Amino acid sequence: MSKTEFITALEQAFAEGIPFIDYTEFYTYALIPKGGQYLEISYDFEDHEIMENRTLDPIKAYNNFCEEVEKALAEELELFYLNKWRDFKASLSGDEAEKLPKLIEELVKNSDTYGKDIPIIKSPDQLAVLKEKL
Repeated sequence: MSKTEFITALEQAFAEGIPFIDYTEFYTYALIPKGGQYLEISYDFEDHEIMENRTLDPIKAYNNFCEEVEKALAEELELFYLNKWRDFKASLSGDEAEKLPKLIEELVKNSDTYGKDIPIIKSPDQLAVLKEKL
């Protein structure tokens, strides 16, 4: 995947549901719904290279999403209410495939509930912020 293809994937990310797209000082990570599966892509800002580009089943995507939020983002942010996030996650019923879209939607739509200035893309018009970093 080239940088141009990466940008195209981001631009099309909202076509099949709510994606999870975050960015830190060093990289961006995206989990994009694609026909019952998820495209996982990430880009290293310092090395200017794509780190991940693979299609995941919903269970693997769920696990990777939880790792990104609960480890990478929680450590990166000045303020992240990890216990509140885990309480919400525990309140959901169903398997990982059913929980994942609900978790993504919750974090995207209610990010202020879980932390301060969580660096996620909430809508297509916010992609310009991320494109400037690429």
